[in-house]
Formats: sequence, structure tokens, C-alpha cells
Amino acid sequence: MNHPALRYVIVIATAAFLQYTVITQFRIAGVSADLLLVIAIAAGMIGGAERGAIVGFASGLCLDLMVTTPFGLCAISGLVAGVVAGLLEDATVHSARWLTMVIAFVASSAGILSFAIAGTLLGRPDLLSGHVLTILAIVGITSAALVFPALRACRWADPEDALLRAAAR
Repeated sequence: MNHPALRYVIVIATAAFLQYTVITQFRIAGVSADLLLVIAIAAGMIGGAERGAIVGFASGLCLDLMVTTPFGLCAISGLVAGVVAGLLEDATVHSARWLTMVIAFVASSAGILSFAIAGTLLGRPDLLSGHVLTILAIVGITSAALVFPALRACRWADPEDALLRAAAR
């Protein structure tokens, strides 16, 4: 139970359950929050770009099982968001909570844009439309709001890495 991979499986499974049962019931302009994307972002912020890529890919594959888009698009989106969050977190020295929220907003926007662009390249031109701006705004704002509980869950999943990264700053 102390292995980080097992703990991340628990975090991702819990997030997928909440995404499918609760979060999708609350929509603004037809868009709901993406909790699995937030987990990828938080993992990138806690464990760096590599950890964000791994957790983002795994959480994206989990989300791919719940949606009707081409398989793998959510995995690409989660991977990109986790990497961007990890790189931005490493590039900044901060203690302000608002900067953490900005990183979550930017990383989720990168993930959503990669989803739309990859979907268009795979034959789904409807994914890259004017509605993407609405999706970017709503998912970005909800990601910024949900990043702090997700950070706490990822610190639980990988406590040693969180301590080492905090000491290295």
C-alpha cells in the first residue's frame, strides 16, 4: 500500500468514479469539469513533468473508456497537461496560491487544445470549433478551483517525492 503507483491507481479510480457519477451532472454551457485532467496537472506539479506525463496518460486512458471520442485522445490530453504543469511548476519559484491556480489554468488549456487539435487530425473536425473557447474557459476555471484538493491527493499518493521536491527548492 506504500508504493506510489498503487496509491495513484486509487486516486485515479476515485477521480474517475467522481467524474462519471457526480461531476458530469453539473454542466455550464454543456461543459463539465475534468477531474482526471486536474489529477494529471496536480501530479505534474508535485512530481515534475515525467510524473505528470505518466499519471496524465494513465488518467486519460481511464477517461477514454468513458467517452465516445477516438481512443487515446484523452490520454494525449492528460499527458500534455501533466507535462506542461510539471514544466511550469519547475520554472517558477513561488509561494502564492494564485500562481498555482494560473499554472492549473494554463496546463488544462494546453491539454484541451491538444485534445481538439489531435481530434481534428484524426478526422473529427467538430472538436476544433468556436465552442472550444467556452470549453477552455470553463475547464480552465474549474481546474484552477479544484487543483488544491487534487494536490493534496497527489501528495498522499507520492509523499516521498513531494518532500524531496519541496526541499530542493
